Amino acid sequence: MEKRELFEMIVKAKTLQEFVDVCAGKINNPFWIMDGAYRLIAQSGEPSSEEYLKDFKDGKTMEKVDCWVDSGLLSKVSGSPKPIRIRDSFYDEDMAIMDIFLERRPIGKLTIVLHEQMTDDEVMGISDAAAVYLRAQNCTSGSTVEQGLALLLQDTAESESTGRKILESAGYSGKPPYTVSVVDTEENGRTALLNAFMTDIRNTDSMIICGIISNRGYILTCGGHEVPKRLIRKNLRIGHSLSFDSLQHVKSYSIQAETALRFGHEKEENFEDHYGDYIKECLGFGMKHAEAFIVPEIRRIMDYDNAYNTEYFETLKVYVRLMCSKQKTADAMNLHINTVKYRIGQLEKVFGIDFTKTDSLFGSLIAAEIVMGKK
Repeated sequence: MEKRELFEMIVKAKTLQEFVDVCAGKINNPFWIMDGAYRLIAQSGEPSSEEYLKDFKDGKTMEKVDCWVDSGLLSKVSGSPKPIRIRDSFYDEDMAIMDIFLERRPIGKLTIVLHEQMTDDEVMGISDAAAVYLRAQNCTSGSTVEQGLALLLQDTAESESTGRKILESAGYSGKPPYTVSVVDTEENGRTALLNAFMTDIRNTDSMIICGIISNRGYILTCGGHEVPKRLIRKNLRIGHSLSFDSLQHVKSYSIQAETALRFGHEKEENFEDHYGDYIKECLGFGMKHAEAFIVPEIRRIMDYDNAYNTEYFETLKVYVRLMCSKQKTADAMNLHINTVKYRIGQLEKVFGIDFTKTDSLFGSLIAAEIVMGKK
């Protein structure tokens, strides 16, 4: 196909899809185009590309990109000025794949199934033509709801308010409880893996808002909608915040999700499992006066333990950490349940501990541990 023909197609076709439809008929090969986030934005109808795109439409984008990373295909294609030719073993077909560029920056991917052979120049010509259409779409990053999420993650009242308005105007109807999750990976092809994961989520559940913001993956879920476990691949790690009831708290709870990732080492981490570490970090960061956070009741317990070699402080700490369960405390400390019941009773009657105020107790216990650790 000559450049003159491509130019005439661009002049006549008003949209990328129209261009793909006309071009596919000319080259007699199925092909499709994805944007930089691996979202399918145009595909040929005749010859049909539908059978080759089933995985991408069934929420398996992450799985496909994962295979490309492992095989080295992604590193070969990314940034290459010429098409990479492969033999797809699953379909037993030859294919040509290459990036679509805007001022030397990849903004999409072109894949052509070579029922009929094409020269590199012909493939590159189609890629250049697709860039004309993608250029117009590339000014705005992400969908409207993703832009709203990006604003909610900024730490100003104005951006938070605007973000909520954008979500409302886009028809977002998610209801609490909300959760923020942060996704990251240390694998090669990091951006590609995150983009593929986000695309799978969008294709699976439109009520989940996600996007790559400040080079990290962020996900906002709402009541009744969770990230499917099957989508979380082995080379990704995801941290989850506690649930919350208002979108104005997205930024604060994103910090919880980031903290869960930072303190944990598993594929999935929950902030509630690292609450103590977080408080300890907050209290210990540059703070020389942790003793100010120790309430008098706990100080008396510490003094009593030191004087009489008892374990009231340890019992209190374990009891609060295990959500005030006497049986779990007994199991954790290898004690008889009656011993735990007696100690809890003494903590309440003798030392004046109020177990209805577990939040302040928790913070005071952490402060006490910091002080004890410095001695």
